Amino acid sequence: MQSVNVSLPSSTGVKLAATIDFPSTRPKAFAIFAHCFAGSRHTPGASRVSKRLTDYGIATLRFDFPGLGQSEGKFQDTSFSQNVADIKAAYAWLEENYQAPQLIMGHSLGGAATLKAATELKGLKAVATIGAPFDPAHSVLHYADKISEVDANGEVTVTLGGRELVISRGFLEDLAETNPEAYLPRLRKPLLLVHSPIDQTVGVDNAQTIFSLTRYPKSLVALDKADHLLTRQGTAQRAADIIGDWVQFYLRDESAVETPEKDHVFSHSARGLRYGDVVSTTFGEIQTDRTKRDGGKDQGHSAADLLMAAVAVTASQAIRKAGSKMDLDDVRVDVRQVDSTTFERRIELIGDLSAEEKESLLAVAKSSDVDGLFSGITVQDR
Repeated sequence: MQSVNVSLPSSTGVKLAATIDFPSTRPKAFAIFAHCFAGSRHTPGASRVSKRLTDYGIATLRFDFPGLGQSEGKFQDTSFSQNVADIKAAYAWLEENYQAPQLIMGHSLGGAATLKAATELKGLKAVATIGAPFDPAHSVLHYADKISEVDANGEVTVTLGGRELVISRGFLEDLAETNPEAYLPRLRKPLLLVHSPIDQTVGVDNAQTIFSLTRYPKSLVALDKADHLLTRQGTAQRAADIIGDWVQFYLRDESAVETPEKDHVFSHSARGLRYGDVVSTTFGEIQTDRTKRDGGKDQGHSAADLLMAAVAVTASQAIRKAGSKMDLDDVRVDVRQVDSTTFERRIELIGDLSAEEKESLLAVAKSSDVDGLFSGITVQDR
């Protein structure tokens, strides 16, 4: 996995700070993640979910809304409608610079904005939310006692997450004019609602209401024992696993590469790994890396792993071929690396075999090891 920082224009032209989390292999699809109210792309819900989705081959763009995180602009000049427009701007930027995102996701108020934006993005394949409110105005209900200050001063300063934010009259008026009952029935994309049944900030009834107003295909999955901001260990990753498993059915795989013919493999460098490679074979891909003691990150099979695998399977296959007419039920091969040039192999034969049969099968293994397989080979560079 590799995280790359980028910048892109918002719907009003100010620069948005963003990060794209890439899988080590070529992405199957691109996605967008919209963070929670007054959060940033580095909050657990945004960063941990996006990073985990790389395990599913999905590259995700997460960005800071204007006036938040490292993005330009002032928060008091923004609105829910502008958040929606910024998601659409991020979609257009990804489409122009990489490929059109197939999935958009959002957390809390970012989820509400994602739902509205999705009604206007025809190229999408799927939409997912985590802890999203039905009514976007829900995000400011916690400050209801200060709303009167807006009437008097045109804005109010609130403290959230240790920082002061200015909520303007325009922000509140825009929320008041937003009617989810008008746009949710127009959402014609597969929808996944992930919500904690014990969410004390945005109750699970919000997800139930969204579910009742949207079209099929749609799913509502409980994220058990999770707090609203997904700070509890493992909850953000579990939300990502739910999304990653669900969305596979709807994605168009853009990662297709040439499939090697038999007796042929090719490799390319893996993103984010100094020594990592992705090896394509007739039967799929193998991710490789060096061990930490050799300067790698242990993010894939080492060359020694692959060699030990060859030692094991060549012995097992030779034994099973020779024992095809014997009562041989299973062959178990344990291979361990002793030092840089020595490997220890132990073979266990399972079945109703005589001592003579076992001895003959073990002799077959000795004559069919990797040394024998590779003896006398020549590598020609071309």
